[in-house]
Amino acid sequence: MSIKHPKNEQVKHVYFDLLRHADGKSEATIRQIGKAISRYESFTKYACFKTFDQRQAVDFKQDLGRRDLAVATIHSTIKMVKRFFGWLAMQPGYKTRIRLNDIEYLNLTDKAVRAATSARDVPHPTPAMVEAAIAAMPHETDIEKRDRALLAFGALTAIRVGAIISLKRKHFDPRRQLVVQDPREVDTKFSKRIDTFLFPVSKAMRGVFEDWIAHYDGTLLYGPEDPLFPATQMGQNAERQFQAVGLSREHWKTSQPVRSIFNRAFVGANLPAYGPHSFRHMIVSEMYRRGLSVVAFKAWSQNLGHESAMTTLTSYGKLSLEEQGREIKGGVEATEDENRPITIADLEVLLKQNRSS
Repeated sequence: MSIKHPKNEQVKHVYFDLLRHADGKSEATIRQIGKAISRYESFTKYACFKTFDQRQAVDFKQDLGRRDLAVATIHSTIKMVKRFFGWLAMQPGYKTRIRLNDIEYLNLTDKAVRAATSARDVPHPTPAMVEAAIAAMPHETDIEKRDRALLAFGALTAIRVGAIISLKRKHFDPRRQLVVQDPREVDTKFSKRIDTFLFPVSKAMRGVFEDWIAHYDGTLLYGPEDPLFPATQMGQNAERQFQAVGLSREHWKTSQPVRSIFNRAFVGANLPAYGPHSFRHMIVSEMYRRGLSVVAFKAWSQNLGHESAMTTLTSYGKLSLEEQGREIKGGVEATEDENRPITIADLEVLLKQNRSS
């Protein structure tokens, strides 16, 4: 078993502090960067970073290609490692050992970069599938009620899972049906404030979530500062084995329990397992299906936390093969009716015009 190099650990600590305090990177991002650098160290059997050269760069790329890794993962790993060595080459004790020209050998081919960054057809559920999954879930205990409400809330808001586990009760306004993602307390992407109204995708799902709020406020007697979806309280049974005994007043520390709840819910309804992020693709697919006007498309886009509607189009805008074929085969000539729903092509033209004006 290889032993981690102490000088590598020291310089990584300095680099992570730079990312944290100078670049403002989140802890989740720093963990991903650390994982990428660890992949490189594992490949070199934890040799000192000073041994880096162009041969090692090429061999590392080839080793990643032989592993069972997605091309996007290889691309992001290479980018993170390359940036790290670019920084390291400027540090005392490394300037004369690491050549900038050698770092360039970490570049992937243009073809590999295109494959890694091209839009993917991401599998996602439909609102009807989410309703079926919720209907199949038990709902007697407090934990079961929470789990059903969690799935419904995910579909009604498409909020990122990091924000879900950090939301407090006070962040949801029942009167306005509004979730205020305050970055001072909620883990939002880029630490920005996001105001999210419940999407009008399902009355049944809204009812499940509203029942949870009534149960939360009236029966469980949780307060404004308590987590909107409390973590599970663990205890011991008569055989001294750990088991779930109810709900705590604590937030989940990681998103894994939420992902597991989502996956189990779909599998329990004999459906493919879907994670929380797939709901964002579901919402965008619903935007296309409804043929929203420009104003409505912008409103739904903002509800997802996107400052620009073009972000919605480019990040979640790939139509499935079935949708693509249906639009091509069933398309009709545009009429002069200016009140008709806007098409995706119309929207792209308008957004480009706005950017250039």
